[in-house]
Amino acid sequence: MSTESHPSRQEPAPLLTVSNLSVSFGADVAVQDVSFTLSAGRALALVGESGSGKSVTARSLLGLSGGTVTAKTLRICGHDGLALRDREWQGIRGNAVSMILQDALTALDPLRPVGREIGDALKVHGSNSRAERHARVIEILQRVHMPDPELRARQRSTELSGGMRQRALIAQALIGNPQVVIADEATTALDSKLAALVLEQLRELKEQGRAVLMISHDLAQVAHLADEIAVMRRGKIVEHGTAARVLEDPQHEYTRTLLRAVPSGIPRFVPLSASSAHAAPAAAAVNAEDPTLALRAHNLGKSFGSHQAVDSVSFELPRGTTLGIVGESGSGKTTTARIVLGLQKPDSGQVQLLGRDFAPGKESERRELRRAMGAIYQNPLGSFDPRYTAGQLLTDALSEGKSKRADGGYRDGVEQLLEQVELDPALASRNPRELSGGQRQRLAIARALAPKPAVLVLDEPVSALDVSIQATVLDLLDRIQQETGTSYLFISHDLSVIEHMSDRVAVMTRGRIVEQADTAQIFGDPQHEYTKSLLSAMPRLR
Repeated sequence: MSTESHPSRQEPAPLLTVSNLSVSFGADVAVQDVSFTLSAGRALALVGESGSGKSVTARSLLGLSGGTVTAKTLRICGHDGLALRDREWQGIRGNAVSMILQDALTALDPLRPVGREIGDALKVHGSNSRAERHARVIEILQRVHMPDPELRARQRSTELSGGMRQRALIAQALIGNPQVVIADEATTALDSKLAALVLEQLRELKEQGRAVLMISHDLAQVAHLADEIAVMRRGKIVEHGTAARVLEDPQHEYTRTLLRAVPSGIPRFVPLSASSAHAAPAAAAVNAEDPTLALRAHNLGKSFGSHQAVDSVSFELPRGTTLGIVGESGSGKTTTARIVLGLQKPDSGQVQLLGRDFAPGKESERRELRRAMGAIYQNPLGSFDPRYTAGQLLTDALSEGKSKRADGGYRDGVEQLLEQVELDPALASRNPRELSGGQRQRLAIARALAPKPAVLVLDEPVSALDVSIQATVLDLLDRIQQETGTSYLFISHDLSVIEHMSDRVAVMTRGRIVEQADTAQIFGDPQHEYTKSLLSAMPRLR
């Protein structure tokens, strides 16, 4: 029956009512005329790229925007957010509305036990009994399914696994029993199992009657939680509707761009970004008669104290192909990459590059092979010398460290590299700090390509990028491989990226490869129980 037939049966008042919200920082308008409501037991996802205004909007609901806030209405759990003073906001944060942050390692104090840090919020809101606070902390840790909560409460964040740290963050957000929980990119950079854990706990909060505001650029994860989706771009909501309607019948071109960029289910070399869609695939520059493997790892082993980080790892990488290595955090992927690159000496096993011994061995013995292997990392800015411009970084790579003069004899080479990764050659004079995240990653690719390597080791190269920027970088890597025949060892926790980019996949857990096969086999008919568990946690749009 309709509610019109029963006037006494009314929908509960929304816990959040936002009407014509704008936030500015001086002359810069970060959020403009944003409106939405959110009721108990519902989840709204704010979706968009970095800089779209999502997080500024969310922080405005906590009185922490840091800018000038104006709105027609800003009601938070019955409070007028426009009239609240700083001291009144302190009483609302944690009790009425709270936030789960993205990075547990930086959000939690590594010098204090997590139980004490979680319990501090109770001090702020008037709970002064230590025994009372402890009991409440244990209760909330149990609620978020923390194993052995008494022990974990006494440990510091650095002693916990990634999943435990994320549970501690959720417990910290829930300790004041808030009505509204904001999850600001709470699943970003988590492997599929940890992300699934966080999404499940957010779903439990919704079922308990809390309102959940999810901030994300990952539409595949949003699809598993949100009742409604609001798509933000340049500070404005450009599309808003039920999750089913927005995902299945997007009306705005920007929403369609975000959906197209999700790599899950998209075959190899099919462009993800609109800017690449017109480009015809180039023929791979590979000599099919050359039987030489680009890379071979045999029985690699590495331990740190009693911890066996890599155990009997073997794989082969044919020329012009991509091998994806996937697994949870701590599975041994990055240690394997460091051994392959000759940056970590293995306790056992060997690495061959282009049929020649590469690791272990003396650096002087493999120096001439160094140019045949390059690396691209998750955080390019951390791998750049901050003193150098983009052009100087590329000159350094082209000259093997003999020159930094971007205006010298390497100018043509620098311009060619920048054009190869679709960057304006005028950016050569810029410092990498002045570039966007996507531009910095393209610069990192250009630097790795300078010596014309046969193999590139890519360790989480797109995990810190928005989905649309990620799409353009993945398309660029596809094009480069087709044009040059470079082989990729592609390491990631993101199954959808691995599925799209790889010819073969190796699945790692606890330092071992437990399954290795063609990509279609791994994703279509996995044999190992661990692979099955990873895939079952993988969010999909298609």
